[in-house]
Amino acid sequence: MNKKLAMLGLGVAVGSMMLVTSVYAGVGDAPGYETFKSAFKQTAAVKNVTRQVNVSLQDNGASLLNVKSTIKSTGVDQAGSAVVNVKSGTDEQTIHFYSQDGKQIVKTEDSEVYKVLEGEGMPGKFKGHDQANHTPDPQVISEVENVVDALVGNLKNYVTMSEAPGNVKDIHFKLSGSQISPVVNTIGSLVIKHGTAENSHRPIPAKADTLGVDVTTLKNSLPQLVTDIKMDEVEVNASVDADNHITNQTAQIHISGKDAQGAAHDVVLSVDMTLSSLNSTTPDSIDLNGKQVETVKFDENSHKNWGEKH
Repeated sequence: MNKKLAMLGLGVAVGSMMLVTSVYAGVGDAPGYETFKSAFKQTAAVKNVTRQVNVSLQDNGASLLNVKSTIKSTGVDQAGSAVVNVKSGTDEQTIHFYSQDGKQIVKTEDSEVYKVLEGEGMPGKFKGHDQANHTPDPQVISEVENVVDALVGNLKNYVTMSEAPGNVKDIHFKLSGSQISPVVNTIGSLVIKHGTAENSHRPIPAKADTLGVDVTTLKNSLPQLVTDIKMDEVEVNASVDADNHITNQTAQIHISGKDAQGAAHDVVLSVDMTLSSLNSTTPDSIDLNGKQVETVKFDENSHKNWGEKH
């Protein structure tokens, strides 16, 4: 079920990945690294926030995929909402997600039906008993930071930080060519190659099995690179406000490779994430009275059984 709903969280997942990547690829003991690391931890601790995450994918200059999402969360009782718009060529779809009153609700723009997810086997155990807040072990956090600091090594020489009006700090990081670690390049190439190969052999699930979400758009947008895959350039820019929060971060990754027919591809993945309304966000909600509602039940193996429409 997590795989079937992957499109709902595409923007969030990629944005979060880039935040973590930039911490890893950032710097060692340089002021920019310490500033970014401190702001990253403080921003991650904010539970009430609005995130706008835009993701775009280009291949040889042609737009393949654009994902725009707005995610609102309160940090209280798992309440939140999200709107995700996915566009590929002439195909476009919008998905609305609500987490309210202990219910998870999904609605696609092309349908008047609101699907309410129920059951102990739901992804993430939405019912709440597995959603308890766990306090991270400070020692573990410290050890992880030490490992990251050791791994980045001399990459600190590639980061810059400048002051902007309002006590805002702008952080910039860019690597290209031989500056990119061979280990990172090898791992990235394997992930891309085997990931796209696995998806190409996997049958596309019907919309009825993905809560009305059409995953064909996403699958058909990804270039199938199989040889000469390498990461050519990575660039990250971030803004840290006076309260030590990352309010905006952009990232761009250039990947080249060839498909099964030997054609060359220059793929560019761009991510833009903006945080706003920190500690003052109110998620969207929906009144289901008078609406078409369908209950979607999941057993302990996360296999769905359709409930009655009412």
